[in-house]
Amino acid sequence: MRQFELTADILVIGGGPAGLSAAIVAARHGKKVLLVEKNGYLGGNATLGLPLLSYLDLQGRRIVGGIAQEYVNRLCSQGACIGHRTCPKHNSVTNIDPSAFKVMAIEMCREAGVEILLHLEACGVNKKDGKIESVVFYGKGNTVTVSAGLYLDCTGDGDVAYLAGCSYEIGQEETGNIQPPTVMYTLENVDTAKLFDYIEAHPDEMTYSATIDHRPGYDADYFRASKNHVFVGLRQLFTKLRKEGKMPVERETLIYIKSMYPGEVYVNSTRLLNTDATNIFDLTRAELDGQVQCRQLTEVLREYVPGFENCFMSSIAPTLGVRESRRFKGIRRLTEDMLLNGEIPEDTIALGGYKIDIHSGKDRTTLFKTVQEPYGIPYGCLVSAEIDNLMFAGRCASMDAASLASARVMPQCMSMGHAAGIAAAMALDAQCLPKEVSVSLLREKLFEEKAVLTMEQVNSIPVNE
Repeated sequence: MRQFELTADILVIGGGPAGLSAAIVAARHGKKVLLVEKNGYLGGNATLGLPLLSYLDLQGRRIVGGIAQEYVNRLCSQGACIGHRTCPKHNSVTNIDPSAFKVMAIEMCREAGVEILLHLEACGVNKKDGKIESVVFYGKGNTVTVSAGLYLDCTGDGDVAYLAGCSYEIGQEETGNIQPPTVMYTLENVDTAKLFDYIEAHPDEMTYSATIDHRPGYDADYFRASKNHVFVGLRQLFTKLRKEGKMPVERETLIYIKSMYPGEVYVNSTRLLNTDATNIFDLTRAELDGQVQCRQLTEVLREYVPGFENCFMSSIAPTLGVRESRRFKGIRRLTEDMLLNGEIPEDTIALGGYKIDIHSGKDRTTLFKTVQEPYGIPYGCLVSAEIDNLMFAGRCASMDAASLASARVMPQCMSMGHAAGIAAAMALDAQCLPKEVSVSLLREKLFEEKAVLTMEQVNSIPVNE
């Protein structure tokens, strides 16, 4: 076995939306940053075909800026995105070319001077006196031990925090149910115009269960108006097929994301129940079952759904899309009440506004709760309460299960990463711990980098730049 030892000012573990953002920003602030990612690419869920949800709030106002908006601006300049569009169901959708995001992630890291190592997973943490001294990674018969001043766990599952022995929660508080993951896949040769004609003639196909809400106007005319849409419908057909024993997935509706390109859609309709994505046996079963579900569902769509008669699969996403796993103890905690009351604390480092969107891990149901006004994500959600030089960003940050169901969407994860990257650089500059960083100064720096943190901004900035 080959062994390597590396050093960095800041070690960022996980190259998804949160970790990518943290690494780029910290490097721009002059720090030696090493970004370690388990996959062979950067970008995480942003590369699977998923939309970027909730750049806009319920009223259609933009609540996200900073590096998250920078990604969109850059993709738009390449013809790989057409900006934000209000949505009666999701507040807003921002559809992107996932391959373009993957390449952009590499380019922006290289421009900022981020060092990157792929194909490595954390397998050990060395601690002393309440601090991490090093993290050990393994991959391809190599071990790589990295020593850094600060550690940013952006793995989604909080792998490093877990290995360090940090306290965590997983699942819904009352039931313990964990939201199910999905295997995304791509279909070509879909005639969406034919589908829209069908739902216009059958409006009952756009009705939902009592736990799923949407505003008026989520109809054929809306979908026809732009390829920047996410379709959720066909509940009546799916119910009928299930009663006849012909529905291979535990899903109430078809969900697809319209690609940038004609005839192409990204399908988000597989459902892997009873899955704990931190359990390798559950994870294996979910990956395999999900890929089989892609074929089975495609056959059903071809046979029964107008517009899908001649479709075919062109790719299956290389990794599972995980909605929920571990959430770690920070010096602050985001809660459901804060979301529903629209609280924006003085230590806010990012705004959120997406619905509380809880997919049942036990059956086909989904629970939505509307978030009426933007809420603030406090800085302390990113700071470990137990390890002095450890921070989190993304869905492993400090929050309850209900608030995770809103804040887990990618623009908010990007915004958390932005704040964590600046804060880590500030802590090293001031030779202090992350919990001692001046939040007022951090917010000043975020304002300078066009982050959106206040209602004054929300009420004045343009939807698209």
